[in-house]
Amino acid sequence: MSGKSSQMLVRRWLDAAGITDPVLRHCYTVCVRELAGADGGTARWHGLRSAHAAARPHTAALLAHGCRADLYVDSGPVENRQRRFTEFVEATWAAFAAGGSHDPVLHATVHTYRTFGMPLSVIEDMFSAMQRDLDFRDFATFAELRRWCMQMTGGPMAMVHRVTGVAAGPADELLVREFSVSAQLTDALRDLSEDLDDGRLYLPLEDLDRFNVHAEDIKAKRWTPAMADLIAFEAERVTEQLHKAAEADRGPAGALRQANREYLALIIAAVLAAGQDVLHRPVQPPLGTLLNVWRPRMRAVIPC
Repeated sequence: MSGKSSQMLVRRWLDAAGITDPVLRHCYTVCVRELAGADGGTARWHGLRSAHAAARPHTAALLAHGCRADLYVDSGPVENRQRRFTEFVEATWAAFAAGGSHDPVLHATVHTYRTFGMPLSVIEDMFSAMQRDLDFRDFATFAELRRWCMQMTGGPMAMVHRVTGVAAGPADELLVREFSVSAQLTDALRDLSEDLDDGRLYLPLEDLDRFNVHAEDIKAKRWTPAMADLIAFEAERVTEQLHKAAEADRGPAGALRQANREYLALIIAAVLAAGQDVLHRPVQPPLGTLLNVWRPRMRAVIPC
């Protein structure tokens, strides 16, 4: 996001949120810019633009913090990732201990967590899951993968829903945390090739055994007929969970969660259509198709 018109837009969000302190306004603006630059056109950015104006600065802070941590774990020279991540973890806790930071993203994150009384255990769990990525080992069972999903995405996603008002209480937040498992498994299927390049396989070994698929073949990107059955099984697992989530979803917040479900369903359909290409390139449905999912929600919050 850049230009005077974009700056005016973010100023309206800050005004709606009642954020008047000049330092905080700058910090939240940096969060929006980082999010747009690192994640423009994807679910995080669409989720931000689907929130009401007063929630957008705080949503941007939460998403920018998680996005930056992701970058340290998943990008750059492998030999530098642990150091960069450790420094970010230490800087995060130092910011909370001091009540703020010279780093704009950390300063805004601390302010958002304190404004909404969020538990720091959410960040602790996310960092633990990210450390597991750095010390990667295969997931033996789906139950183990599910626990990791809850730590990695469940808590942060629930906090975003709290800020936006989508989660009205503990029961709603539990639904969001469960939904995060479907979201992470969808990401694992979509980004299978890139994760393999990083030496990571997010499909449970017990599922590979079910279809007589050898982990060595997947890691070497050797397609076998049995892999099609494995991918179809994982895709159906996501689809079933999305159907269950739709049946359990009630209330005015359902529109946003419905958009998220449709978004994941489009990716799953693209994964199945890709066949053996899932081993060689990330799967991405046409951007226009994905935008059609989010446009109704974005229009509902216009003019912000």
